[in-house]
Order: sequence, then C-alpha cells, then structure tokens
Amino acid sequence: MKRIYLVMAFIAMIMLSCVQETEKAIVETKEVTDVTSNSARVVCNVSDDGAEVSSRGVCWDKSDNLAIETASSMGAGSGIGNYECEISGLESGTTYYVRAYATNSAGISYGEQKEFTTLDVDGGNEDNDDSGEIAGHEFVDLGLPSGLKWATCNVGASFPEDYGDYFAWGETNPKAEYTEENSVTYGLSISELQTQGYIDNEGNLTSSYDAATVNWGGSWRMPTREQILELVEHCEWEWTQVNGVDGAKVTGPNGNSIFLPAAGDRYGSSLYYAGEYGFCWNSTPDESNSNSAYGLYFNSSYQGVTWYNRSLGQSVRPVAE
Repeated sequence: MKRIYLVMAFIAMIMLSCVQETEKAIVETKEVTDVTSNSARVVCNVSDDGAEVSSRGVCWDKSDNLAIETASSMGAGSGIGNYECEISGLESGTTYYVRAYATNSAGISYGEQKEFTTLDVDGGNEDNDDSGEIAGHEFVDLGLPSGLKWATCNVGASFPEDYGDYFAWGETNPKAEYTEENSVTYGLSISELQTQGYIDNEGNLTSSYDAATVNWGGSWRMPTREQILELVEHCEWEWTQVNGVDGAKVTGPNGNSIFLPAAGDRYGSSLYYAGEYGFCWNSTPDESNSNSAYGLYFNSSYQGVTWYNRSLGQSVRPVAE
C-alpha cells in the first residue's frame, strides 16, 4: 500500500511539473497597413503556442496600455501562424493603439503595441491624397498610369472582405434569380444597346445603367475593359485572406493596395465558386457576341479579363477619376 501511495505521489509531482512548465504563447504585432479614414489592417503572428492557443486576435483603442478587457477587440481563430484583422468603424484623423493577443491555458499574452493615425475624410493626411472618400465611399489611389482611383469595397458591401451585391450586366438592382429570361440586355446587339440607351458612343454603359453610378452617385462608375486590364497588368496580385475571407490583395505601383474578395457569381437562385473565384463586371459589352460582356476574372493563380453571359449576377467594384 505504501508503494502505491509513493507511485501516486510521483505521478502527481510529474503532472504538477508539466502544468508549471506551460508558458504563455508568443505573439507578435507585425505591422499596420492599408490605413483609411475609418479602417486599418493589422498583420500578426503566433510563433510559439506554449500550449494550444484557443483564441487569438487584436485589440485597439484611442488610449494605450491595451487589454482585451478594456479595449475593443476582434478574434481571428486559433492556433499558431500568421493572421490578419481588418478593424473598422474608426474615427477619421484619429490616433489609435493596437496590439495582437493570444490565449492558451497559461493565460493571455500580448504583442508589441503599435500606433497609427486614420486618414481625414477630406482626402487623407495634409500632404497625401492616396485615399479619401467620394460621395461617402472610400477610394485608394494605386499609382496607376491613368491616375484612376479604385473603391475599397464592392457595391453593397460594408467592408473590403464583404461580397456585396450581385448584378446582371446593365442592371442596377440585385435580384432573387439571375436568368437569361429576366436579363434586360441579354441578346441585344451593340447597335441595339446604343439605340436603347444602354451604352454611349464609346461603347460603355451609360450612367443610367451603370450599377456603380446609380447606387453610389458622385463620380463613381464601373471600370471599362481597358481600365481592368490596367489593374491586371500594372499591379502585383497576391492570393490571401482577410478575416477568413479568401481573395486577392492587389498592390499598385505606389505600394497602396485594395482587397478583392472571391465572391463567386450567381446563376438562377444559387451562388457558385464563392471562396474560389472572383468576378467583377466592367462597363464594356462583348462586341462579337450579343449575349456577353467583359469582366475581371481571378483566382489563386490567375487574373485577367474575359467575357461572361450578361445574365449572370457578378460583383461591381467602382472606380473614379
């Protein structure tokens, strides 16, 4: 009996030793990027979990000495490795503090606290017009040769990673079903599109049938085929995730970037290819086929411009001069 007690005591000592050796996770706040007037992206990493990380994320506030109990916070899954958080709802022209956190059985650990300042709503910092707002919607200047400004969100989306609404080509409202029978432009030739006022003399959608212009106002409009080609040819494309949403980070010649979610497309009442492919209409119809129009296509290994059936429901990412 004495031997049994000794064995049990020995086992207890080993278990206690294991518990005492458990350490908090090592977490790093790597950088803050893509700062706009009301949002920012925080890149973080958990390099050592000590014990299994049950939750991780970031916390932020206008005051320093951050802790998740007293600051705003956002979770980003569990485990080790790199992760990103897109924080939003921030005040323009305001300094914020942010830091990464990770939780395991030993408690909560924090990364280095970093500081950033959101841009002013009238166009950014005093000497910087790389981002700002038009008619209440944010843009980013990617440094493209044309000087074109790209919106940070799809029409109908509140955040860059939101899919937003879907539109048939030449239509300005989302629908419950997307079919050839209920498409208003399917089957119309170029001359018929011009005669009925769908496209202008340059062969692009007029403002009355442009989903970006009708829904956002201001100088927003859908990009032309040439403008999407410019985005493809002059930017670096990286397949990544933002808050768990797959898509493409598109970085312009000046280092600024936008995120395009892989929102898939709609046919009938169903959504197809979400998380795998992204499709965005442009304003240019296919001159050789009365049933199609051009649009952006991208996935994890390719990006380009091709034609699509006009009846499909696809994303719209606005642009402005």
